[in-house]
Amino acid sequence: MNAYTRILAKKYPTFCINSVCPGYVKTDITANTGFLTVEEGAASPVRLALLPNGSPSGLFYIRTDVASF
Repeated sequence: MNAYTRILAKKYPTFCINSVCPGYVKTDITANTGFLTVEEGAASPVRLALLPNGSPSGLFYIRTDVASF
């Protein structure tokens, strides 16, 4: 996924393409054992979706921090 994010970012330089790990969220998938609420988990993907034009692209985020991959 990380490599594909970089490939897409290079292929479409006018788009802002990133990937994000929202963290361990309390949902049905985690049997409600997560540490974050649904609202807290949704904050990171929503923030990335609302980045303005010209923002960094081809990155992987762990919640709000850029991860090296």
